[in-house]
Amino acid sequence: MSRPDSEYLEYDPFFGEEGEMTCRTKALRRARKEHACFGAPDSGDSHTIKPGDRYRHETALVDGDFWGTYRICLPCIDKWIRELEGNGNDE
Repeated sequence: MSRPDSEYLEYDPFFGEEGEMTCRTKALRRARKEHACFGAPDSGDSHTIKPGDRYRHETALVDGDFWGTYRICLPCIDKWIRELEGNGNDE
């Protein structure tokens, strides 16, 4: 599924988390090297973002204590948005 870039940036993958995230920056990027995708560590579906793939890159100061960097592939964000829309089935 292809969405406008604005939807990928508006979506908050950390909504509802207890930690406080400040100084957040987010952007869509194209990978120049392989990165682990942060989108599925709890589901057991660990995978990587391959060179050439687009992904969401986010940094934030977490709980005023440490800087976090998060890279999430667009298919993971698509899946999460579909789940929020009540359509969790893959297309």
